[in-house]
Amino acid sequence: MTNFESYRNTIIYQDLDQYGYLDNSKIENIFEISEDFFFSLTNFKKKTLIKDTIKTKKINLLKFNFLTVNSSYNKSDNEIKLTHKLLAHKAKSTKQNIISLRENIYEINNTSDTGLDKIIVEGKLDFYSAYKGIVCKNECDQMAHMNVQFYFEKHSKALVLFMDEVFVNNSLTKVQSERCIFHKEVHEKDSLEILFSIKSINKNTITIISNLYCVSGNYSSAFFETIIKFVDEQRLIKEKIDNLLNKPQLSLFNQNIFHKLRKFLPTKKYKKPAKNSFLTCRKAVNSWDLDRNGFATTKFKISCVSDAATQFFTRCGADYNWRKNFKIGSAALDYFVRYYNQPTLGMALSLQSNFLEIGNKTFKFCHHLIDDSNNKVLMDIYIVAVLFDIEKRKAIEIPKSFKKLASNLIAIR
Repeated sequence: MTNFESYRNTIIYQDLDQYGYLDNSKIENIFEISEDFFFSLTNFKKKTLIKDTIKTKKINLLKFNFLTVNSSYNKSDNEIKLTHKLLAHKAKSTKQNIISLRENIYEINNTSDTGLDKIIVEGKLDFYSAYKGIVCKNECDQMAHMNVQFYFEKHSKALVLFMDEVFVNNSLTKVQSERCIFHKEVHEKDSLEILFSIKSINKNTITIISNLYCVSGNYSSAFFETIIKFVDEQRLIKEKIDNLLNKPQLSLFNQNIFHKLRKFLPTKKYKKPAKNSFLTCRKAVNSWDLDRNGFATTKFKISCVSDAATQFFTRCGADYNWRKNFKIGSAALDYFVRYYNQPTLGMALSLQSNFLEIGNKTFKFCHHLIDDSNNKVLMDIYIVAVLFDIEKRKAIEIPKSFKKLASNLIAIR
């Protein structure tokens, strides 16, 4: 029998009922993620569900910060028994409460052992494991890989979990900027783990290097560098981080690879849109777009950018039919985001955009997220991307027709 962690995520208060209890549908969803997480790491194929048992306790989760699932398996002949414990945790505490216990027995194809015990790391680590989950079908776009907004969504949830553990007053803690380099795409049912390493701690900022690791593929999918501004005393922050890293952890990441991100080019960035910027997205902030502090989620903000990319390509002749006929998609290589002010409920927003540079295979562009009521910039983002062959999964040379139209949209200052 091998024990491992198959789920780790923050508590989403929309999943709680009016009394603070976790909805049964959410419990079922978490267990499904844990099952998919397990089977993504093995060669086992499920044939028949022989027996399933689920026991649930009523625990009010309003004072808890995050959930994990501790899993184990026991294999005999052509059967495997999976046991999952759904646990609720409080920040800065080692105590945990069992919410639900599930046991599934499956008939499987007869294969050798999983080898899962060989990749599990347990004990005191130099990094912090802040998220475990899978890529869901609805998180994959028309290019069949996880869309960029979900990279940022999963990373932002992991950041919340980390900040709950480290900072006294999380409401006064602010993410100033995020940088993400995309290394290799992930697809539906891939299992993921997000890990944090501390790069530096200054008087009022901390810089975190993150690795979004594809466990099932055994490769790093993306690297983040995040700068967080805080008001707590620096000495206390260091102590809490030391305590956090000294806690025993379960991880499936054993490479300890945290890249120092290369400098972002172009290095010159502007807080205001260019004179010839054009509208690529217009949205409003709704109640379902809010985080627990009442601000628009990172997913919402980055989704504006994902929508804008389609507008960009259409302006350059690469509309839906063109991309479909030639089987050409797009992929981001590098994102650099700066956050200034938070969008709130009911706010009308627009995205003003421009190309910055068009090369042979890569192009660079930028967006400014605007509060339409006062024309203030809430966020700016600089991106390096490519067009690629969907079947070969390789970048292609930018077509001359695309380049000609895109050159008319290059920023003028």
